[in-house]
Amino acid sequence: MKRLFVAIGASLALGSFAYTPSAKADPCSALLCMAGEPNAGPGCAGYVSEFFAIQIWGISGFKPAATARARQGFLNSCPGSESNQAVIERIIATYGTLIAAP
Repeated sequence: MKRLFVAIGASLALGSFAYTPSAKADPCSALLCMAGEPNAGPGCAGYVSEFFAIQIWGISGFKPAATARARQGFLNSCPGSESNQAVIERIIATYGTLIAAP
């Protein structure tokens, strides 16, 4: 019986995970680049990739709403993001739930 609980616990631990942006991720640059999508310049490729790398997965698969919240939280971590909420909301409405860049 103890093995069953260990197996269930391991499955739950492995079945639900989230991406955390790396320490080098710059939310302000990502915000600027995502605001310019789909026409962001080549210098934005890394920041756009960082944004789309934020994905929430669970036992049932990809979780679009949770991914959008995590991406919004990342963009909101840029100092001064309060004054750019309309831009952030547009970015999240357009790209928040996508698995990869269009």
